[in-house]
Amino acid sequence: MSHSETTASADPSSAWFSVRRGILNLLSLLAIVIVGLSLSSSWFQPPPQTQLDLLQTDLALQASRTLDDPRYQDLARALLGQDVFKVAQNRYQQTADNYTERLKRLKRLARLTPAGESEAASPELAQSPEVDPALLASMQDLQTELDALWLRLGLLYAYQEDLEAAQQQWQQIIDLERPVELESSQKGAARVLQGLWGTPRRIWPEAEVQIRNHLDGWFEAVALQQLYRLQQRSDSLNALNQQQEKLALAALFRLAVVGGIPVLGALLGLMLLLGWLGWSLWRKRPLLGPAWEVPWPGIGAQAVLTGWFLGFIALNALVPRLYIIILGLGARQLSPWQQAVALFLTYNSGALLGAGLLYRLLHAYPGWQRVLQVRLWGPWLLWGLCGYWVALPLVVLAAALSQLLLPQAGGGNPILPLLLDSHGWGARLVFLAVVSVCAPVFEEVLFRGFWLPTLSRYLPMGAAIGLSAFTFALAHLNLSDLLPLTMLGVVLGVVYSHSRNLLAPILLHSLWNTGSLVTLLVLGGAR
Repeated sequence: MSHSETTASADPSSAWFSVRRGILNLLSLLAIVIVGLSLSSSWFQPPPQTQLDLLQTDLALQASRTLDDPRYQDLARALLGQDVFKVAQNRYQQTADNYTERLKRLKRLARLTPAGESEAASPELAQSPEVDPALLASMQDLQTELDALWLRLGLLYAYQEDLEAAQQQWQQIIDLERPVELESSQKGAARVLQGLWGTPRRIWPEAEVQIRNHLDGWFEAVALQQLYRLQQRSDSLNALNQQQEKLALAALFRLAVVGGIPVLGALLGLMLLLGWLGWSLWRKRPLLGPAWEVPWPGIGAQAVLTGWFLGFIALNALVPRLYIIILGLGARQLSPWQQAVALFLTYNSGALLGAGLLYRLLHAYPGWQRVLQVRLWGPWLLWGLCGYWVALPLVVLAAALSQLLLPQAGGGNPILPLLLDSHGWGARLVFLAVVSVCAPVFEEVLFRGFWLPTLSRYLPMGAAIGLSAFTFALAHLNLSDLLPLTMLGVVLGVVYSHSRNLLAPILLHSLWNTGSLVTLLVLGGAR
């Protein structure tokens, strides 16, 4: 054994460092496994774009009355097209088929049977020792969403006088062979609709209550119109029609906002992008900023990212449960306001953990402030605003590519259903605080202010921006947003590499999240 080897083996600090390095590598491997499992599990979840498409479809159906109004006919035709009901029917049918296939996959997992074996349901599904409770809960949620699709799809068929197809859709909800655990609360509404369009017509007790509890927007109006006609309630029918005329005009305006502003923004962003590229090439300016002089080592960055991710996963499971215990309620009993507060506490506990890990590493290395720079003066406002417009067409293109390459990819932002279920502005303001303030500040400090400069120490600037953007997308743990968020991360990285001011990517990120939230609120107006 050489002298150097003897010295190293006798040095307890060196041995302890090796042990810590090994533990860190094992924890990093665990984090990678969790990311992989989360991405694979998101495959079984409905993709967020599907939900957004259905919201826009509902809005188009709500606005369909304006097609017969000479005052708004031209605008309505431009926004809705000529055959809005056929388009809506096809979209709902495709979504229902997608959800059905996902549910079949979950059933195969729950029963541990090969794909080719029978899908016959067992009435004791939950009592089977092989069925994971979390898997059963996913099946129940997906079945509930699928029943809601069948309920609405049947109304679309009935509205177009295809009564046989309508009855088939509703009959799937009343399926007597379905396991008890997957029974639907919408069975009563399905029976009501079968009676209203059946032969002979039949009005079930509490028909109006069932319709109002399980339908909304255009679908609720169509079902109530049929009910009022059979009951010969002309006053109620006239009042409903007057209300629908007002809602149709509001829906048309919402569609104009949702469809028009992003298109104009994307065109502006494309012009800005081409102009900036042309100016940079003409003036021979680099497309990316220079690398940073980072004082901390790569292993320190690995420790921060691994510690934050694993801690965030743990807090994401622990904080909501503690909150529910304190309130003395069940998870499904939380109001939208309480869910918003739970989200606020969960996210910010993870952000505080990340901030603590960052501080512990950085305060030992003088000069870190030159990397994570925040300056009130300078062109950061221009970089943030222009970066937002440029990101619009690029992220839309990445989303289209994602749908082409991964059409079955699921997942999405968990805030989306919570936001759509919230009706008071208190809960929405809490969601806005998380989405538009907390998330942009923390994520930009971590991924652009810390991780991107660290990577630039070891990689070319383009590769560092790409890898930091991909890490940023992976941290959101869903397949459907992987490519779009990577593209957004690239734009954020380019903006920070030039501006050298964290306020620029924070502004861009905040504008992006706020725009997405406002779009959801506008689309949700159909319901």
